[in-house]
Amino acid sequence: MTDDPRDTQRFQVSQEAASALLGDADGLRMLLVYAETVLRSRGIDIATRIHLDIAEAIIDAHIEELTEPGLSDAAAQALRTDPRCAVVVAAVHYATARECPTCLAGDEPDAAQVLRWATDFARGAAPVA
Repeated sequence: MTDDPRDTQRFQVSQEAASALLGDADGLRMLLVYAETVLRSRGIDIATRIHLDIAEAIIDAHIEELTEPGLSDAAAQALRTDPRCAVVVAAVHYATARECPTCLAGDEPDAAQVLRWATDFARGAAPVA
């Protein structure tokens, strides 16, 4: 695995999905419900649960901003292209996606690694104020 999951083929697919979802509050809600269902059925360790909870909180906050009454077009556009949230949405998508049959075995990080990386990335990219 590389240090940055963005270098992997499977994560790139998840980034494309995240780009499509970023401005869609209903789609993001469905992703969160799906993530809970899939990861719970697979069994989830405490470390993954913690990072999933952080990712869900970031996505929930994004949904709240998207659905804020009176949201300007400029603010909505900024939300649809927010790199911090895009990485987190991609990580949740990645964690719930099926294995990639065309990816090189052993080259893809596991869900816990990607969720941890994404929440660390989001925390580091967050403005201080």
